[in-house]
Amino acid sequence: MQGRIGRRPMLGALGGALAASRVAAQGEWRPDRPVRMIVPSGPGSGADVIARALAMKLAESFGQGVVVENLNQGVGAVGILAAARARPDGHTLMCSISSILLAPLVDPSLSYDVRQFMPVSQLHQAATVLVVPPQVPARTLQQFLALVRAQPERFILADYGHGTASHINAALLIKRAGLGNEIVHYTNTPNLIRDLIADHIRCGIVDSASGMQSIRDGQVHALAVSGRRRLGVLGEIPTFGELGFPGFEPAPWQAVFLPQGTPAPIAAVIERAVRQAVAAPDFAARLRGLGFEPVGGSAEDLAQMLASERETWAAVIAETGIRPA
Repeated sequence: MQGRIGRRPMLGALGGALAASRVAAQGEWRPDRPVRMIVPSGPGSGADVIARALAMKLAESFGQGVVVENLNQGVGAVGILAAARARPDGHTLMCSISSILLAPLVDPSLSYDVRQFMPVSQLHQAATVLVVPPQVPARTLQQFLALVRAQPERFILADYGHGTASHINAALLIKRAGLGNEIVHYTNTPNLIRDLIADHIRCGIVDSASGMQSIRDGQVHALAVSGRRRLGVLGEIPTFGELGFPGFEPAPWQAVFLPQGTPAPIAAVIERAVRQAVAAPDFAARLRGLGFEPVGGSAEDLAQMLASERETWAAVIAETGIRPA
C-alpha cells in the first residue's frame, strides 16, 4: 500500500518533466490530446455555464477539444482533490468558484486547500448583495438598519447557504451593526429571491448573478454590495465599505488553476489562452450579462488576490464565530 501511495507524486513529477522536455524540444507547448477541465460545481450552475463557454474558447486556442467534467460530489471536494492529484502536464485544468478558498476556512477538517494549486487567471468578480422587497420602506442601508433595530423579529436575514460568502456577510453585518435579528439558510439564491418577492422574508443577501435580473426589474431593491469597489454591472449600488462597514471586501469569483508542478512554459501558454478568452468581446459580454465583471488577470494577480482574501476571510470568520454546519 505504501508503494502505491508514494508513486503518485513520483509519476506526476515524471509527467511534468517529460512535458517540459517536449516544450524545450518543440518550442511553445500545445496539448497533444483533449484537455480535461474539472468543474467542482453541478451541471447547469452559473460556474458550469461559464466554464463551458471558456472551454470553447480554449479549444480554439489549443487546437484540441476541452472536455468539461462536473465533479461536484462532496460539495465539490471530489473534483478539487481529483484536480490536485492530476498529472501536471497541462492536460488537466480546474475551473473553480471562490468556495475553494472559503470552505476550508469555515471547516478546517476539509482535505483540500487552494494552495495545493498553481493559479492561472481569475475569470470574473461577482458580489453578494443586500436586498429587500419593495414592501420594505428602505432604499438605503441606514434606513434598513433603523428598521431592523426597531423590529428585529420582523427581519430574519436570509443567505444562500451555511458557510457561504452570503452567510459570512450576513453574520458580519449583524455583528458590526449591532443588530438583533436572526439568520436563515436557503440552499440557493433563486428560492431566496422567490420568497422575498412573495414577502415571506423581508431581507436577504444574494449573489449578483442570480439576483441581477430581479434587481433590474425592480422586484427587489439592492442596498449594498460586497467587494473592494462597486461591481460594474450594478455600478449604482454602493459597497458596504463606502457606507462605513469594512470587512466586506472579499467577493465571489471564479478562476482557473493547474496542479502544482506544472512546468512554467506550459502554465504560461494556458494563462495567455485564458486571458485572451476573457478579453474576447463576446465572452466578456456574456459574463456581464450574467451578472459578473470580467477580470482576466495574470497568475501573479490571482495569487495576490488569494493571499489577501484568505487573510480577510479568516479574520471575519473568527470575528463572527461561524463554525461548520
